[in-house]
Amino acid sequence: MQKTAAQENVIALAVNGERRTVRATSPRELLAELDLEGEFFAVAVNRRVIPKTRWNEAVLRDGDSVEIVTPRQGG
Repeated sequence: MQKTAAQENVIALAVNGERRTVRATSPRELLAELDLEGEFFAVAVNRRVIPKTRWNEAVLRDGDSVEIVTPRQGG
């Protein structure tokens, strides 16, 4: 079975434990696609933290597991 052009442009990720189909190919693109704005996030791909300086260049691949966390204030 062949994939259509639209299917070739998407990948399946687990984002914070939830399966998602996305078009993003980098952590920065993923944050934008998920409507997460700002710089106050930590992103890990397959349990490896990606520094903010590499959010544009790190490549997301089909099947990756991504964790996105934000600091919370409180006690």
